Amino acid sequence: MSDAVTIILQDRKTGQRRNLSIKVNKEVNIAELAKNVERLTQIPSDELEVVFCGKKLSKSTVMKDLSLTPATQLMFLRSNNNSKLSTKAPIEQRLQTDSSILGSFYVWCKTCDGVKRGKLRVYCQNCSSTSVLVKSEPQNWIDVLKSKRIPVTCEDCCLPDLFAEFKFKCLTCNDLAAALTHVRGNWQLEECCVCDGKEKIVFDLGCNHISCQDCFKDYLLSTLDNFNFINKPPYGFTISCPYPGCNRVVQDVHHFHLMGQSSYSDYQRKATERLIAIDDEGVTCPNVSCGQSFFWEPYDDDGRSQCPDCFYTFCRKCTEKDCVCQSDDDLTRTTIDATTRRCPNCNVATERNGGCSHIHCTSCGLDWCFKCVTEWKEECQWDHWF
Repeated sequence: MSDAVTIILQDRKTGQRRNLSIKVNKEVNIAELAKNVERLTQIPSDELEVVFCGKKLSKSTVMKDLSLTPATQLMFLRSNNNSKLSTKAPIEQRLQTDSSILGSFYVWCKTCDGVKRGKLRVYCQNCSSTSVLVKSEPQNWIDVLKSKRIPVTCEDCCLPDLFAEFKFKCLTCNDLAAALTHVRGNWQLEECCVCDGKEKIVFDLGCNHISCQDCFKDYLLSTLDNFNFINKPPYGFTISCPYPGCNRVVQDVHHFHLMGQSSYSDYQRKATERLIAIDDEGVTCPNVSCGQSFFWEPYDDDGRSQCPDCFYTFCRKCTEKDCVCQSDDDLTRTTIDATTRRCPNCNVATERNGGCSHIHCTSCGLDWCFKCVTEWKEECQWDHWF
């Protein structure tokens, strides 16, 4: 089957640039494609170097492995005598140590509403051109997901100090998608640490305690029921590995889309409320028909806030629409300070209503002692139990 491929030919010897459209079979390799370009341009194929995703492609690379679409462009460079491009492996191969297949990433595609195979594309951060060459190899996911990490040379804008912009696309619909760094192919057919199944796509937090999609989704939904997510800066409210005793955590909440849109929205709402509850500038609207939580930076205001959702205006001290505070003393705050103690890890106010002194924080998950306000230890077990 033949498809049209858009070729950008940059002739460095003459300084000329041409756009070509060539129909090629997906089973041919780059060497055969270069021969087709030679027949059209009379430029010897051994002078042509093919750049894709910021790197030179091997002449043996097969076209179908590039995951091209009608909108994708291949750049052919005619090198001069003083210029040779790097022959290092493509970026995809450097990031995927277990597979040499181009585009062997997994993404969350909003359009397809699911985990899909993805592909990596590289652009100039200044002009969004695909005619770029990377000057250094990405060494980890941070180099790809963070901006201004990898310098490039752009054949279009030719400015100094340019950087690469990496984007992931869904292999199914070609829309932009979020990279899932904890999802990989189960090449060795390892068993899920929960159900012992051997699925083709698994979640791995870097500890090799893999879990299949169904088990990971069930784990997320059960955590959401009682909101047992742990507050782990800088990742926010997240979950640890489902394997007992493993402290690895999910570092990107895009993985939580697996719960479904409704549950994911519920997670975002509850996570925001918990964050505001433990933040000194967090405010909850007292309007009984609203209850929205939000941040408010007081500066030199009069002590009143307006809810951004229902526009209800109220006093932050007494929470009344018409302030009834009799003095500068906040009786509510005084009562809270007198009857609660704060978690030594996340600072959330906690009230003990009977029982032992062993407290399990529902905000961050820390086990601590209500009497000495430190992490629960063996001495607390004997001295502060009651």
